[in-house]
Amino acid sequence: GTDPAVGKAAAPSAKSVQYVLLSPVGDYFSGGGEVALRVLLNEEGMRCAPHMGMIKSGGNYASALGPIMKAKQDLNADQVLFCPNGDVQETGAANFILFDGNEVITKALDESFLHGITRNSILTLARDRGMDVQERELSVEELLERAAKPGCEAALSGTAAVLTSVGTLIYRGQEYQVGSGQPGKTTRDLRKALNDIQWGLADDPHGWLTTIPANA
Repeated sequence: GTDPAVGKAAAPSAKSVQYVLLSPVGDYFSGGGEVALRVLLNEEGMRCAPHMGMIKSGGNYASALGPIMKAKQDLNADQVLFCPNGDVQETGAANFILFDGNEVITKALDESFLHGITRNSILTLARDRGMDVQERELSVEELLERAAKPGCEAALSGTAAVLTSVGTLIYRGQEYQVGSGQPGKTTRDLRKALNDIQWGLADDPHGWLTTIPANA
């Protein structure tokens, strides 16, 4: 609990405590969005229990650490994209988005994965640009087929990742290049558009920012 007391028996607190820490941090992935990631496709496991995916829980992140560390050690992979039974879902710390020409494809919201705020922001900015945003099932087979196209892009979205390109998919012992294998224009443009709004360098048409007075 949060009460100023020490006891041997658990008891519900009369009040809850909520606090916010403001601290500058660097990019989650080294390279600041300028280096494309290597991602392992894992069809065997899941990031977390299916009905718990949409909950922002530390346990959900912890359960993915083992597979991520093994993928890093064995394959020099930056992340693991969990695709149980061939269903492309999310990585251990970010949502997955595919850009194929004017199409934007990402898994439809359900209980199996986190409903990322950054994911929603990127999809909103894509719609603002007239892109065809599709929230639906994406199979590993379709992902690899689209990834082979020269102009295709893939990216991970998240609070710390912002929008970071995926250049290589590792699947069943083989490596598949995504598009050019380098950060693509669509990913760069959408990342910059979101950062510019967050940093006050561009208009905020969706009311995402909240001004906090200096003496608050």
